[in-house]
Amino acid sequence: MRRSSNSRNTGRKMRKSLTAETIVLTKWIGLYGSSVIAREREKELLQSFSQGFIDTVKDFAALLSTETEEEMAAEYDTDFFGEVKEGGIYAALWNMAASLGTGVDVFLKDIPVKQETIEITNHFDVDPYYLLSRGACLFVTDRGYELTRALNERGTNSAVIGVITDSKDRVVINQGSRRFLTPRYEDPVRLF
Repeated sequence: MRRSSNSRNTGRKMRKSLTAETIVLTKWIGLYGSSVIAREREKELLQSFSQGFIDTVKDFAALLSTETEEEMAAEYDTDFFGEVKEGGIYAALWNMAASLGTGVDVFLKDIPVKQETIEITNHFDVDPYYLLSRGACLFVTDRGYELTRALNERGTNSAVIGVITDSKDRVVINQGSRRFLTPRYEDPVRLF
């Protein structure tokens, strides 16, 4: 993950407040990890899922280009842009907040995840939020809803999933309960 090359946050003591800026996630979490699992454990998965289902998941690898996201990061003057990789969305959020020196409030229900990823990870008792998510990208910007609309119009699924906070707390909110993120980098794909 990296700060956007055109970041307004230069690291000087006098920097603009990022509080209430939105966090945007593109595509869906776990695409690459699901694809790897489907390829590595296809025979086992065929006992519970159709070949068509498994082929669909294997084809998630075709959705990994981040070219559109990189173009949009520059166009929308983002304060942060980075690809979600090893450790999944939770590790990416932790690293993003650490890089920016902020906290986050993220809404679990707003994090895009494909049903196929849920089914694959449930089958192997793996948490999809820690799953390798290459191809998905995070942005921090004060134009999150505008950016999301533009990305969706260009065919890249995206959603505002949370906001930057003044505290150092990294929080995921689910149905009113608050869960604090902790740094964890072991990706479940390594089990396969």
